[in-house]
Amino acid sequence: VPLLCAAQSNPAADAKVVAEATQGRFEYRNGSYFDKDYEGLAECAAEVIDLNGDGQPEVFTKCYGSMFGMAGVKMDLIIKGTNGKWVSQFGFPGEYRILEVKSRGYPDIESLGPGTCFPVWRWNGSAYAIHKSCDR
Repeated sequence: VPLLCAAQSNPAADAKVVAEATQGRFEYRNGSYFDKDYEGLAECAAEVIDLNGDGQPEVFTKCYGSMFGMAGVKMDLIIKGTNGKWVSQFGFPGEYRILEVKSRGYPDIESLGPGTCFPVWRWNGSAYAIHKSCDR
C-alpha cells in the first residue's frame, strides 16, 4: 500500500532544494526540471518530500528516456546526511513507490519496473539497502 505524502506548495523553494541536493545538476526552468547530464535527451521530474517527518526535505528525481532500458526511467532518492552532505540512495532504472512500513523512521521503498517482482529497499539507519530482492 503506497504512503501518500503532501509535497511543498512552493515551486521556487522546491527548485532550490532540488538544485542543492543534485549539486546543481537539476535545474528548474519554465515549469520543468532539466538534468544537465541528459539535456535534451530525457524528460525529468523532481519531488521534494519529508519521508521521515523530521522537517528536513528529501528529494526524489526521475528522468525518462530510451537510454534507461526497458524501464524507460531512472530514479534516485537523495537524502541529506547528518554531516550536511546530500547522498544518493538509488540512481538506477525504475519508478518508486513509498510504502507504509517504516524502519527507523523512514518508509520502505518499492522499486517498480518491467516484470512481476519489485524489490523493496529499507532504511538501515544510514542508507537504504535491499530488503526484499527478486530471483533472476
